[in-house]
Amino acid sequence: MSLHIQENTNNKVDNQDGIVNTPEEIFPPLIVKQLSPPNLSLLSEYSHVFSKNKYDVGKIRIEPTRINLTSDLPVSQRAYRTSATEEVEINKQIKNLLAAGLIKESNSCYSSPVTLAYKRDEMKKTRLCIDYRKLNAICKTDAEPLPRIDPL
Repeated sequence: MSLHIQENTNNKVDNQDGIVNTPEEIFPPLIVKQLSPPNLSLLSEYSHVFSKNKYDVGKIRIEPTRINLTSDLPVSQRAYRTSATEEVEINKQIKNLLAAGLIKESNSCYSSPVTLAYKRDEMKKTRLCIDYRKLNAICKTDAEPLPRIDPL
């Protein structure tokens, strides 16, 4: 068995990937604007190696990860209760992650609820969190211990 881990304001802009960006995410930070012309040309020449936004993290092709479980019974939890504004934010973040290719839709008998965690410094910004505690409880642990830090 394998498990796949993969706002409507006027100043939002959709980029070519369908990801919604705010103007401050589109334009380069002030530090880039203050670079000398040779450094700016170097950045422009290799702009393809830099991420364009927080969803542009690159992709690698690896074999699917197998998670060994102690039970064959699927873990399925109901969604947590959320307000209408939180539901809009959750759907927006899921849409952005789908458009970026970081997650994919799945039709599985396993499900874990999502919730929003508010960032400490900015109470309006949120992070999407998935509660995998019940799934983690039935995962087999690795037999080998982690190395001690003392000899390193």
